[in-house]
This record gives sequence, structure tokens and C-alpha cells, in this order.
Amino acid sequence: MAGFGFRCAICGEVMDLDGLSRWVAEAERHRDDACSRSGSFAHADREFWQREVYRRRRILYEAREVPPATVRPEMILVLYDAAEDVYRCRIFYREPRPPNMVESVDVRDNPGELLRLRTDPDPGVRMAAERVEEFGAVRKRALEDGLYAPLRRVFYTNGM
Repeated sequence: MAGFGFRCAICGEVMDLDGLSRWVAEAERHRDDACSRSGSFAHADREFWQREVYRRRRILYEAREVPPATVRPEMILVLYDAAEDVYRCRIFYREPRPPNMVESVDVRDNPGELLRLRTDPDPGVRMAAERVEEFGAVRKRALEDGLYAPLRRVFYTNGM
């Protein structure tokens, strides 16, 4: 499926449907290897890999059902953290939320990081990067004019 990317919440790796299928097959091989072993920890190992196969299959089936390219965030909340000089973005989706869509991202206001996030495979992350760029420009303009610079802004779907 063109443009599809599943992001692992643990390691951050992005896989397409073929990559997810290989990931499931890898867990099945580990489970089959564990079934052929015997010993004090063999039963626990078999149970672990059976649960892992089930978890990975569920993720694969969910990914096949919902193409995330069609899912747009309902709202993006951008908060500026002055202590760390970082924008914290919370991305809200209308329920049911597709599996493993990014829900939050921290962005430093520098061109390299914004460019990297604007080319991310996740549409929510790309939209968040655009909103951070827009909000950062508003903050800078307010600071240059000696006005109060807002610390947060909410972007709704109809305004994006």
C-alpha cells in the first residue's frame, strides 16, 4: 500500500505491510523454536512467544483494515515549553483511533528538525510540524513587537 507506514511505539521503526508480515513470521519462527525445546524455562518461553505472535498478528490485521493515510487529526494542541525551548504537540484523533498513530511529538524550532518531521510518513506528525512552524512564527512576531507571546494554541480540523 503506497504511503503506508506502521510506526513501532517501542523502537520507532517504520514498516510497511510487507515489513509487518515479516515481523509476524519472525515471531512465529521464535515460537516454533521454543516449542521444540525442553527445560525449566521452555514452557514460559513458549507462552511468551505465543502471546507475541498473537500481539503481532493483531497489529497486522488492524493495519490491513485501516489505511492511516485517510485518517486526519481532529485537533492538534501545541504548547511551548520555555524551560526546554521545545514545542510539545498533542495530536487528537476522532475515535476509533487507528492503531499506533502518533499521539504526541516534541519539536525544537529549528529548520532541520522541522524539515525532518514535515517528511515523516505519519500524516499527523507532518501536520503537527506545520502547526509548530506556524505557531513559532506567531510567537516570534509577537516577541519582536514587544507583545505577549502565547504559550499554547489549539488547531482544529476545519482550520488546518
